[in-house]
Amino acid sequence: MKTILETLQSRLSQLSPVNQALARHVITDPETFIAQTTAQIAHASGVSAASVIRFVRQFEFADLQSFKLALAREKTLPAEVMPLDPLVQDDDDLSTMMHKLSQTAIAAVRDLPDELDQSAVQSAITTLRQARHIYLVGVSASALVAQDLYLKLIRAGYVAIFDHDTHTAVERAYYTTPADAMVVFSYSGLTKEVVLAAQQARRNQTPVIAVTRHEPSPLREAASCVIALPPTEPLLRIGAVTSMFTETYVANILFLGVVQGEIKKTEQNYRATSQLTSELKIRGEKYVNRRLNDRAKKSGQHTHRHNDNI
Repeated sequence: MKTILETLQSRLSQLSPVNQALARHVITDPETFIAQTTAQIAHASGVSAASVIRFVRQFEFADLQSFKLALAREKTLPAEVMPLDPLVQDDDDLSTMMHKLSQTAIAAVRDLPDELDQSAVQSAITTLRQARHIYLVGVSASALVAQDLYLKLIRAGYVAIFDHDTHTAVERAYYTTPADAMVVFSYSGLTKEVVLAAQQARRNQTPVIAVTRHEPSPLREAASCVIALPPTEPLLRIGAVTSMFTETYVANILFLGVVQGEIKKTEQNYRATSQLTSELKIRGEKYVNRRLNDRAKKSGQHTHRHNDNI
């Protein structure tokens, strides 16, 4: 039975240019390949993250991690030595980490316009434009993405709802209606709270837009519209990095799509809300003048005390 490397070498000439680039990357330096994220492999090979996933599936592996584990066994590398997340290692200096993160971020979003199902994105935008209330749901890192979209929407004048407390979010899902819409962010699509909220909303005939990875999951089954993200990182990782980049990209596209066509109204709302909240900010000129006055008073007090001592 051929090893993975032998199989890649024997089929190299039959592969497409994209898969040839990936195969050469594996053959040339298997250990580096094993240590890299999907985004780093894509960047090193000059292909998209989605191409990496299609590549390993072509060789009958369910996902990249399975391919790496099989490759590690063939290279007599114990699976335990595979880094949990190659984005940062103990011997990395600050410059190395910064360059790794930059390359990862660029690779994660560079090909997203081609990898995302634009018809699904457009359908989601249309649904959100027509929604009476927009419910936003997410847990942990995905909650940050949901909250950011919530803040953008309410400032633009839309009725959006976001709850940090997931029990409250689930309870609120009970009151959704067909006139509302729910956007659920979950990279894994396996988080119970968000799945439960989505399932309840669907029972209420509320449109549910799921932003999740391109893998089967309970969230995908519960959603009426799925915006599938390329699986750029494993579920077990140091922290959500590329998944947050891609989720945030989608959230911003949804927001821009919703306000597009109403830019003048949005600008008016932004000016009005900015004026309203400006009283909560310390203005630069007033702050500087106040500091100068305080210094002058202190200087005068010091001079007065000095004259008293003469």
